[in-house]
Amino acid sequence: MALHVQNFLLIFALISSHMLLAKTNELEGFSPALATWYGEPYGAGSGGGCGWSDDVQFPPFSAMIAAGNANIYLKGKGCGNCYQILCTRVPYCSTIPITVTITDECPGACNDVPFAFDLSGTAFGAMSSPGQADALRNLGRVDVQYRRVPCNYGSTNIAFKIDAMANPYWFAMTIEFCAGDGGLSSVGVASDGSQQFRLMKNIWGAVWAVDVDPSFRGPYSFKLISQIDEPVIATNAVPSDFVPGQSYYSLVNFRS
Repeated sequence: MALHVQNFLLIFALISSHMLLAKTNELEGFSPALATWYGEPYGAGSGGGCGWSDDVQFPPFSAMIAAGNANIYLKGKGCGNCYQILCTRVPYCSTIPITVTITDECPGACNDVPFAFDLSGTAFGAMSSPGQADALRNLGRVDVQYRRVPCNYGSTNIAFKIDAMANPYWFAMTIEFCAGDGGLSSVGVASDGSQQFRLMKNIWGAVWAVDVDPSFRGPYSFKLISQIDEPVIATNAVPSDFVPGQSYYSLVNFRS
């Protein structure tokens, strides 16, 4: 009997050790940051700092977004990057990570700490334990853990939202829903039937532009290169009779 008890205790100790190791490994790759929230308690936040405006309230963003401080927003180069945010403050937080996309900048006090995420009211509440969303939001700010993760927008492909000021001499657009790395290092545009891509300039946020002339006509194709050098070509993604302010979805996306 004593031997059986000893064996049981040994097995229990091994299982407990394994569970503790597993729980510790859940934080592997995470780093400390501060999380706050803004807007309405169940609001969608904003995509203004990246050029996405109110698109953040609709799928696939679905209000799961955040504004990042300088070290996250990266002067707009951080637009579209995705992060897991983990809150472990009991009893308020579920200790289950949420995933958000960077869609705006949080200036000012957000830079009082090295890394900060100002979440939409919806995203901040999503970190909560059942029934604790309002209590968590009432805290206003919590210490969290974060890590960069691939973006995954399901079946949604890359979209090109034509700038309201686009014209026969200046072509500009905002690029949305890039899966995988999330960010872009290079964008080129080709006119109808051409394989020659003109390099576009990232003028701010997720907005890319190029000077053209009336002979540069659609349908337009785009060659996109992610920040990890993965290329993708969206053929004939924007028609020649495009409407400024309208979004056009391609048939491709990066690997998530």
